[in-house]
Amino acid sequence: MNKKLLSFTLTAIVLVTAWQASASTSVAPDSLVSYTGIVIDEFSGKPLAGVSVQYKKLPYQSEIGLLRTNEQGAFEAYFRARESYSIIIKKDGYLSLSEIVKPLEGANDNLVRVDTFLLKVGGVGSVLSLHNLNFEQGKAKITSDSFEELNSLVNMLKESPTMVIQLEGHTDFRGSPVKNMELSEERVKALKDFLVSNGIAEKRVLTKAFGGSQPLTQGNSPEDRAKNRRVEVRIIKE
Repeated sequence: MNKKLLSFTLTAIVLVTAWQASASTSVAPDSLVSYTGIVIDEFSGKPLAGVSVQYKKLPYQSEIGLLRTNEQGAFEAYFRARESYSIIIKKDGYLSLSEIVKPLEGANDNLVRVDTFLLKVGGVGSVLSLHNLNFEQGKAKITSDSFEELNSLVNMLKESPTMVIQLEGHTDFRGSPVKNMELSEERVKALKDFLVSNGIAEKRVLTKAFGGSQPLTQGNSPEDRAKNRRVEVRIIKE
């Protein structure tokens, strides 16, 4: 690099650094950042409502707050721009998440900041619902619109190589109890076959069929029946 180019580069770096310092110091000490956090299920990508969010101002914890996410998975708070806060996010069935936030970092010119937090399903006994798993009507053949969610399940298992799960099959309670039991058995077997064919060890995937013995609703509408027809994933070992 020649001397002129080196001099220009160093000057540019100094100017950018000076601008960043100026932008930071231009914020008054008592300024507040409007902070929004959005909590999402890492597996499904869906927002999580009712999540407990506790924050504390560091280092002396002179400000403490307890919030819960709304139906959109969001919580809102006003943080002092130049301070640091610890945020602890908890929900039953998920691994808790702890973060240190410096509100000014990542805030826009209007002192507004939005962060996204991904929660992982965790804990022995916790149950994961497969909302987008579909079968051909009355059969155990998985439809192609299910593959995106099932690939997410495969990735989750690959990222947690010691995890053991149990696939639990349910049908609508109407019709023959014997046939409902057989159908739920065939469907969890089909799902297990899919996981094994995508690199998951067979011994890590248990199955259990319930037929129509555990409906989520007693309603008679098509929507109610669809809710009862489901396969759930229970974590047996982490």
